[in-house]
Amino acid sequence: MSKRMDSSEDAIRFIYTRIKDFKNPEHLEMWAEWAKIQIGYKKPAHALYNAILRRLQKIEKLRGFTLKEKAHLLFTFSVPLSLAIAEELNKENWTYDLDEKQRIKFFTTEEGVVYKAIHTKSEKWFKGVKLNDKQNTSDIDGCGIETARVQDDSHQMDLHDVFDTETIPEQNESENSQKISLHQWILQIEKFANKLQMSEEFQTKAKKAVVVLSETDEIVPYRDFNDIFRVCLRSITRDSQRIEHGPSLNLQKLLMQIGDHLEKSFEYESMRGAMEVIREECEKLGEEVRKISINTLQTKIDAMMSLLSKTWAECV
Repeated sequence: MSKRMDSSEDAIRFIYTRIKDFKNPEHLEMWAEWAKIQIGYKKPAHALYNAILRRLQKIEKLRGFTLKEKAHLLFTFSVPLSLAIAEELNKENWTYDLDEKQRIKFFTTEEGVVYKAIHTKSEKWFKGVKLNDKQNTSDIDGCGIETARVQDDSHQMDLHDVFDTETIPEQNESENSQKISLHQWILQIEKFANKLQMSEEFQTKAKKAVVVLSETDEIVPYRDFNDIFRVCLRSITRDSQRIEHGPSLNLQKLLMQIGDHLEKSFEYESMRGAMEVIREECEKLGEEVRKISINTLQTKIDAMMSLLSKTWAECV
């Protein structure tokens, strides 16, 4: 069995232990993003999503799951019922019904538990919480993964298109193979600050830094970047809140998108330290939903950039 198949099965097992009691259609793309961090999947989130979807489409070959669990997975992630599973359900005299796309819209378990839903792209849940109507698709990984906000989080900012996921141009291997261009990094910070409407002072500082760093071409060793990133990220999670008033970000989603961005823009091995600390912090959070205020995040980024670059501190 291929490593890719093993990874998709591991991800499905990880996900199912967390959705086994849910009775509404869940957002598979967002679960793939979450599982990627938790199981240490090295490829982009959309690759894991596609692998999971292929396994669910041939779920009769999925090992270690009962017929009930397989039906529940298909129902939860709005995947059409395969002929092989339909035959098994009929053989066991299950009560179920399908929609026009052969998705399970109703079924009853042996214990009498009823699952019923209308499958639409605009009505999904994540971790058992209903999401808003579909937002614009995200450019993270260039894969069109949808992003959404929890309905009752009126002050929570959407992370759609926060980062520019265009890959950083290849640098001269002999000179810069173990270094990162701070100009490329500050371009992301500038866009980040603008999208999240950080303070005018911070946005002006970022714009000045972009201009100056484009001329100085300041670079920093990957190892130093990873070390500073680790300290900054742990500081962010430490100062997050369970309840936050005013503009804020969902911390877990922020961490996942930062991880996807780093992996897309830089080689995984170069960012191994940063990726590992993201996974560690996500594991600590577990199922707990925490938020980080925009002001707090701005302060942390400012401190990180001051440690990375002398130019940043001078752009006042």
